[in-house]
This record gives sequence, structure tokens and C-alpha cells, in this order.
Amino acid sequence: MADPQQEVVVTDENGITFRLPRLPEPLPELDPKGTGKLRRALQENPRVNLSKEAIEAAAGLFADPSRVARLATHQDGLDGLTPQPTGSATLLVLEGLAFADALLPVLGNPRIAHLTQAPSTPAQKAQNDSTPAAPAAAGMYAADGTTLLAQLTIGYDSVEDARRLIRTTVAETLKQPGADYSDSILVNGVMTPVEAVLAEVTYAHGGAPVVVPALYDGTSRCTSAAKTRHAQSGLSAEDLRAKVAESFADILSLSPRTRRTRYGKRAQDVNAALERNNLTMPALRDRMTQLVPVRLVVGAEFGPESNASALPDAIATAQSAKHISVNPWSEPAQDLMIAERIVSHLNRQGLVSGAFVGLVNEDALKDEDVELLFGTGAADLVRYDRSSDWVEPLWRAAKITHTLTRPAVFDEAKRFVRGDRGLHIVRTDRYAGYLGVVIDMSFRFYKPKTTPVARRAWRDGGVLSKEVLGSWELVVASAAELRARALKGDADARLTLQVLAGTALIADGIVTQDSGLKVSSGRVPYRTTPPQLLEELLRAPHGMRQAEAVLRRFDPDRPGGTGNHAKYTYPRVDHQGRVEDDGAGVAVLTEADLHWQADPEKSLREHAAREREKAAESRAETPEERNHRRRTYLMRTLGEAQRTLDDLHGQQAQFPHGLGAHPLGQRTDWDQVRSLIRKLDDTLIDSRPPLESAPSAGDDEGEADGAL
Repeated sequence: MADPQQEVVVTDENGITFRLPRLPEPLPELDPKGTGKLRRALQENPRVNLSKEAIEAAAGLFADPSRVARLATHQDGLDGLTPQPTGSATLLVLEGLAFADALLPVLGNPRIAHLTQAPSTPAQKAQNDSTPAAPAAAGMYAADGTTLLAQLTIGYDSVEDARRLIRTTVAETLKQPGADYSDSILVNGVMTPVEAVLAEVTYAHGGAPVVVPALYDGTSRCTSAAKTRHAQSGLSAEDLRAKVAESFADILSLSPRTRRTRYGKRAQDVNAALERNNLTMPALRDRMTQLVPVRLVVGAEFGPESNASALPDAIATAQSAKHISVNPWSEPAQDLMIAERIVSHLNRQGLVSGAFVGLVNEDALKDEDVELLFGTGAADLVRYDRSSDWVEPLWRAAKITHTLTRPAVFDEAKRFVRGDRGLHIVRTDRYAGYLGVVIDMSFRFYKPKTTPVARRAWRDGGVLSKEVLGSWELVVASAAELRARALKGDADARLTLQVLAGTALIADGIVTQDSGLKVSSGRVPYRTTPPQLLEELLRAPHGMRQAEAVLRRFDPDRPGGTGNHAKYTYPRVDHQGRVEDDGAGVAVLTEADLHWQADPEKSLREHAAREREKAAESRAETPEERNHRRRTYLMRTLGEAQRTLDDLHGQQAQFPHGLGAHPLGQRTDWDQVRSLIRKLDDTLIDSRPPLESAPSAGDDEGEADGAL
């Protein structure tokens, strides 16, 4: 065998050379006896609270079971489990080397949660290439029905649904900026442990339950390792992602025996190549990616009042602590994580119902849940259609907005965020951003061009005007009835209309983040934030009629607004609510139109002022104006020269005792300055205007009449 400290050079199929500082260590051989020891240690440790099936899955996860068994052994009140406080619980984790093909992202990946499509999207609306959201995970109780276990349960409709989520999660993760570590892994392997919790995956229609180690941190590392392992010449990036994604989906049905047999064969091949000093690229890929360091939750200490949500909350806390403060995800992903934690906290405090949590999570809602949320008889109006359990997206948005802005809920939510994130203050516009990324779950997949624009508008306040944060009730009625009641002075109907129409206009990129550039470019007549614009719009009868037209036109399943991406547009209506014609057909609603409808006087005033400014800028400068500008420049320059000469003159007292040279230099320097001043004076005398000339506008009268 070669010197293990000697540099190793390996060339891949494309001729690219990789240099390793030393020969990798051999892969560990299978250790069935060690697996048995680990199983017994977990069974006998009083701090391990797992089901029998979960203990079996945990014992089969580790490639170094003999070492891990020593950590899991509880003796004289001590063991090697590492405590991880997470607020609602203290997780007890076991650290070791895991078989890479045993870890699954069945919980989804919070890094891409802001891109996912709602899990309850009706089948006829779902897209094959969309990224579904993972069903909500729940805690589990032991057989006695009272003891909480340190494992989760997650239910899918079918095995294929679970496979689809795994495939799309893996493929989408590999697309994210900063989430592909494959080059580093090829040389160093996965260096930072991933984190996992045991989860029982169940299926509503067919398929036996299975317990798997579910990743809650490290999905990017595991998918990058798999990409490294499966890389081969000739595969396009898209084909490679698809191959990696399918390999993860196949793990779901892989038995532990098959996994161990497959690993044993690859370990033999890799170790033989190392022994012969014949480390090929395929062998290097296997060596660096077959094993992944892992921190597995095997126990948890819960508070006396804990329920089935305690473990999911603890897992979410562990995620947020790392990926908001230490290793941040994208801002929308962070916002969604915080929003989900806000809702979970409010539910534990009894401030929001379980049905509301289901609405936020886009779970299937029964009619009784819908009536609890929206009122008796509301199901026919707020359902997307009667064949589904899906609430119409705008009504879902209205209910989320109304509930999370009730004064007591709003105050407690902000208090939670301040404590959880260590913030001094949570501004209303920032709070609105948390709502926006939850609300767009219903249609983000169908509006990819405007969703980033909409999220910026939500982070600028969204629909949360001062009145929306006050005392009002959601009115469940048709668009026409809401408009009619609003015109009669019903504030509740007006604010309901504002939230509904505002959500639609933001979603399709009509109402956007406040920016001075919008004014300077002429896109809008004056500056205002989204909530200010919507509040002004819905106070005007014209705006109320426009809002009704918007609600009639909004489509959650297609991109709308303006621009080439739009499959539909909003019509602009007049003061009577009639669709306007711009000469080329139906007038298309723009953000500028909303400003004119909201405050026509201010729009006219600001528009006229800008037109005057543009006219002044574009008009050619007259000779008189140019001369006036140059005289002003001359006076400013002469004034600066006078101040400089005064300063130099004041330093004369320091020469020769304080200064080594005269402030005005040598006599020749002084003569040169004096000569320039005399020439300037001569030119000025020759250019003196006649006495009859009146002083120029803006000139100092004394200077004009005699000083010069």
C-alpha cells in the first residue's frame, strides 16, 4: 500500500485533475455484532424514548455501531448522548457515521419551502414539475397513550406522493444558489454532521408504514454527496439532478439488509483500490460519499404540559437557530420559517384554533372547519370549488391577514418574534413580510415572475394599513355585495375588500414596493407604500368599483398583471364601474391608474410638477442664463481665493520662528500670484458694464454698482 501521507492525484472522465493531500482512510467494514450492541444499548437506556421500530431503524443507520454503542450505553447515570436545548424540549442526540443512502428528506427542505406548492392543491390543478410542500409532521405517543416519543409521524396519501416529494425536494435543492457542495465533498467528504430525527411514514392509500431517519438539517449536504457519487461523463446537469432525485426516492423502499449488502460490496471495492494504490475516480466518489456524519435524535426531555406538537416545535427551533442567525437561508425561506413558528406558538397559547393552523398549512378542511373559520353557510362562497377541500386563495389570505392582525394576536406574535430572534422591535412592514410568504403558497407556483416582486411589496407593508391593524370584522360576501356595502359606509366590508383586492394586485405585480425610481421613471405620479395606496384607493368610490373588478378577474392558476408573462390583465374601470377603452381596446390597469383613482388631485399636482421639471431640464440654456451661471461660478471661485489668501496672510506671524518657509513661498512665487491678480483686475476693468445697466436678477446690488 502507498504511503498514506503522500499526495494523491486522480483524474476524472473529463480529464480534470483532483489533488488529495493524502490517501483516504479505508471504508469501515460491516459490523453486525456492533449493530446488535447498539440496539441493546438503545433499548436499555432510560433516556432513549423511541418505539421498537424506531430503535431498529436507529441501530441500522450507523456504519460505526460499536463506537456509537459505547456512547449510547447508560451506566451509573451517565451516557454519551448530547443534550440540545430547543425551548419546548431538550433533544438528546447520538453522533456517528451514517450510511448516506439511509437518510431521507421526507420532511421536505425548509431552504426551498418558499417555493413549494400547497399540499392540498386539487389534483387537476397540480403540476408534474411543481415542488409540493411536505405534509405537517406530528409528535407520537408510546403505546400507553401518554408518554411522548422522540420521533415524528408524517402521513402521505400514497407511496407515490412521498416519492414525488422526495424527488422534487432533491432536484430543487440542487438548483438553489449556495446549496451544491459537490466539488468540496469530492476532496474532503461531508465534514459537518447532518441532523436527523426518526419519522414513521404512513400512507392513507396502500403501503405499509416505515420508520426512516428523516433529515431536518443537512439536506443540501446529502444531496450534494449523492450528486458527487452519481456524477458521470456525458450527463447533462438536468439529467444528473433527475438521476440523483430518483436515487433518493428509491431509498424509501430499500430494506436495511439490501442497504448493508450494497454498502459491503462497495466498501470492498474501494478498499481494494486503496490497497492496490489504484484509486480511480469512481472509487474516490464512493469513498467520499458512502458515509455521512450524523447527529440523530434518539431521546427528548419534554415539559410537563407538552403535547404532540412539542417535538415538531423543538425541531423547528433547532432549524431556525442555525439557518436564521448562523448560516442563513434566503430571506423568503427565513420568513416562512418564522411565520410557521409564529402560528405554532399562537396555537399553543390558545390564540388561534387548530382549524386556522390547518388553513395556514393548506391542509384539507372539512365543511365544519370552514364554517368555524368563516361562519355558518360560508363554505359555498370560500371554497375553491365544491369538489375539493381547498379554500379559495384570496379568502384564505383574508382570513390569515385578519386573524394575525387582531390586537391581542398581533401583540403576542411580535413579542414571540422579538424573544425568539433577539430583536428590539418588530416593525409592521416586517411582520407583513411573514404573512406574505404564507399567503402566496396558494398560487406562487403559477405566478413565478411576480412572486418575488409581490414578496418585496409585502415586506413594504403589504395590505396592512393602520385600519387593518385596528378593530374590524371580516365580511364573507360576494365582490358585488362588498362593494355595495362599502359604498354605503360599511367599514368592515371596505377593509375586507381592501385585503382581498390588495392581495390580488400584489400577487400579480400591480401594486409594488415603494421606490423613488418609480416616480422618476414616470411609472407612478407620486410615492406611497402599498398599504397607504390601498387604504386611499378603497376610501374612494372609484377605487371600490375598481377593487370589485379586480376580484372578478383574479385567477390563482395563471400569471396575471402586465408584461409579456401575463396570461390575463385587469380592466381599468371608470367612476361608474364601466370598463374603459383606451382606443386600442380594453384599457389595462396599471399601478399609475390606482394612484389616479386613489387621489386624483395629488396625482395631477405631482404630475404637473414633474412635467415642469422635465421641461426645464430639456430646454436649451440661453446665452444670458449661461453667463449668469458663469458669473456665479466666478464669484464663488474668487471668494474661495480670498479665503485662501486670508489664511496665508494670517500665518505670517509664525515666520520665521514657527514656519520654516514664508506662507506665500519665495518672492518669485509672490510675484507670480500678484501678476495673475493684476491681469484679472485689468480684464475686469475692461469688461465693466455701463452705468445704465440694471443689476442682474440674483446678483448682489452693491457689488453690481460699484465694488467691481
